[in-house]
Amino acid sequence: MPFDLHSIKGKEEEHALVDSSATANFIDYKTVKRLGLGSIKLNTIRTIKNIDGTLNCAGNITHACDLLISQGRKQVHTRFFVTNLGGDRWIFGYPWLATFNPDINWPECHR
Repeated sequence: MPFDLHSIKGKEEEHALVDSSATANFIDYKTVKRLGLGSIKLNTIRTIKNIDGTLNCAGNITHACDLLISQGRKQVHTRFFVTNLGGDRWIFGYPWLATFNPDINWPECHR
């Protein structure tokens, strides 16, 4: 899913994996570093499991990024939990889907 990320460096187009079963939004720790995004330390550590139920190799989530995301004409400050996403950079989970309620052309997304 393409989207625009707004930061102090300007606007940059990014792409995310949409996962309706993810209970939160996630960003890969390498993406945080690559884009020079700030992160905040969480008051409560979060345990994260992979889609197959195993614990994530990065361990518990200790940091998050609060970012301004736009999809179409809508802009929303959105929380992303920082972890190791393997080959993905972003995961838009249920909170993102509920906020943006995108009109997704599923056959087009699989190309």
